[in-house]
Amino acid sequence: MSRASFVVRVGLPFDVAQGLWAARATRLIGVLALVCATVQVAAQTSDSLPDLTAPLSLQQCIDMAWERHPNVALARAAADAARANAIQQRSLRYPTLQLRWSARESQSLGRPVDVGGGVIRTIGARTTQRDAELALDYTIYESGRKSRIDRAKTSAEASEYGVADARRQLAYEVTAAYWAIVAAEDYAVVALNTVANAERHRKLVEARIDAGVAPEADLLPVKVEVSQARLEAVRADTELHVTHAGLRALLGLPAGADLRVADGLVQTTYDNELDALLAIAEQQRPDLAERRLGVRAAQLGLKTAEAEDGVKFSAGVSGDYGRHTGTSGETWQARIGATYPLFDAGASNAQVASARADVESARWRLSALMLNIQEEVEAAHLRLRQAAAVIEAASLAREDAQNSLEAAEARYQEGLAIIIEVTDAQLTLLRAQVAQVQAQYDYAIASAALCKAVSTDITMLAGDDQ
Repeated sequence: MSRASFVVRVGLPFDVAQGLWAARATRLIGVLALVCATVQVAAQTSDSLPDLTAPLSLQQCIDMAWERHPNVALARAAADAARANAIQQRSLRYPTLQLRWSARESQSLGRPVDVGGGVIRTIGARTTQRDAELALDYTIYESGRKSRIDRAKTSAEASEYGVADARRQLAYEVTAAYWAIVAAEDYAVVALNTVANAERHRKLVEARIDAGVAPEADLLPVKVEVSQARLEAVRADTELHVTHAGLRALLGLPAGADLRVADGLVQTTYDNELDALLAIAEQQRPDLAERRLGVRAAQLGLKTAEAEDGVKFSAGVSGDYGRHTGTSGETWQARIGATYPLFDAGASNAQVASARADVESARWRLSALMLNIQEEVEAAHLRLRQAAAVIEAASLAREDAQNSLEAAEARYQEGLAIIIEVTDAQLTLLRAQVAQVQAQYDYAIASAALCKAVSTDITMLAGDDQ
């Protein structure tokens, strides 16, 4: 026969016992979902490619990274594990129901036995035992149980903020890589224009040499200008491919996949003062909320340790009905008890001390994070203001350099300047154009860094080109 054990909660309807099966089923589903999610991420990263025929916006890139990047799967797996642990701890409030079956076969061997000076040989025997039992067990009360359940619930809630923080971090990384591509494309355009200008200067000098109004030596610095311009174009093209590789890695795309971006570098004005930005960050940063819940979880851990350090009480009931080797029967019992550790070599006190240290550590980690957030927000705010000022100065410098080059070319064509003035003016313009692209990129990155620091939507910058 079989043996079963069934655990139901005394004083509660039978459907509470069904909740236990639901909890176990939830845990099983969670494990299966985690395995499927891991397989899906791996499959997406290696095989299934998204549609890349059209240029991608910043929002599309962030969404794609959220679907394909391994860090997302890690954050979700941690949240799934925390939720499963919370369900496991919560199930301690409910009865357990078990169905057990066991079988045992035993054989005793015959042997000589000395009885009153005589020797008797015993006969071996075979015994068979079969047990089937349906049993229930319910712990009505146990010291520290509520604190353990609340702590697991708090940790699960904190893990949800961990997922949100992973998205915040990933969104910034994707944004930085996205703007790097845009800046590299702008720089590549500058480099190609510089090559075109150098070739135009070479033709200008050759025309003056053919006309007999310029010496052959004027061609030498122009040839150097052309070579340097082509070298810069090669460097710009290489940098563009490198930036594409960085974004492809964040999006989980294979090496060499064709990738184009749609948005341009942006310049958005922030009217908020530093105090307002710090207030927004304190309210919206998911990692800050996670640390606060971490303090709460540590406090509940201390409460559990203190409950287990003193007198521990427990109360429960159990019952079973089964058939045991041809005999049916049932039993039930109610139990209540108290335990006090008279001596455990200091283990209980050490557990309380460790839990109290965990609370202090959690509080200090929270304080350290708040200081880091303050520094991050303030630094991003200052860099954004600086970048705005640099953009204006770089724009004026580029206009002046363009005017200077045009003037040098006009003077040389009229024989009022030497070719070195033209090449120097061209070099100055190149530097001014690169500085302007760098300033626009720095502003876009500073904007994204400020959004990350205060945990606002980075994608609001996309397409807001000014």
